[in-house]
Amino acid sequence: APRTPSGATPPSARPRRERSAHVDRHSRPIATDAAMPYTLYNLYGSPPCATVRMLAKHIGVDLELKNVDPFKREHLTPEYLKLNPFHKVPTFSDDGFIIYESSAICYYLLRKHAPSSDLYPDCPRTRARVDQALATITSTIQPHYFKFFRPRFYELTKPTPEDVEQFEENVIKGFEHVLGEGNYVLGDKLSLADLSLVAHLTLVFEVPFLNGDKYPKLKAFYNRLKAELPYFEEVNRPGITGLSTLTADLK
Repeated sequence: APRTPSGATPPSARPRRERSAHVDRHSRPIATDAAMPYTLYNLYGSPPCATVRMLAKHIGVDLELKNVDPFKREHLTPEYLKLNPFHKVPTFSDDGFIIYESSAICYYLLRKHAPSSDLYPDCPRTRARVDQALATITSTIQPHYFKFFRPRFYELTKPTPEDVEQFEENVIKGFEHVLGEGNYVLGDKLSLADLSLVAHLTLVFEVPFLNGDKYPKLKAFYNRLKAELPYFEEVNRPGITGLSTLTADLK
């Protein structure tokens, strides 16, 4: 695997406690430190990890981050494969109860700590729209998304015009469809689907492979969410900085 330049990914040796300052008004009191925080196996710059971390911030849940460095193949160790046989991040532990897949982790945290959160309204039809958006992002769009970005980060190669064209067709158009015509996925209010969408847009607008001005609707959404979410920079900036450093001199 290619070496990671200094600063590209934060050290994974020591777990880091990530406390939440923002608390959703519908969240439940959190358990004491004897049972908390939960452990999240994390990768800075990973949109699925960022989605979970932003949700945790929003509903007031503390996480202990254990960073997994794929450049060191830490996701393929026997210890990690026991937790997640699909060797992906994030992976979540609640006192040994293991969950993987970012949407499943988010649903668990919402049901346990914020079952009435505005991010996931009670209305069955509204929840179905959120579920549909999340499934579209993670199941339909994400394979094309990572097909484009993985060679940039692991092979340090620039995208070809054909790569960009396929990305715009399979990813950008998909994101635009998920967002729809409103300010948010649900139209007029923030939901869990917006956290996932904005997390995935960080690599589109912050890492210099694409001309973000070509996607004005998504760019407006991204800039609005950056300004609205008090935890956006804390969660996302380290990954943006690391990946920008990593890809500064692409071939």
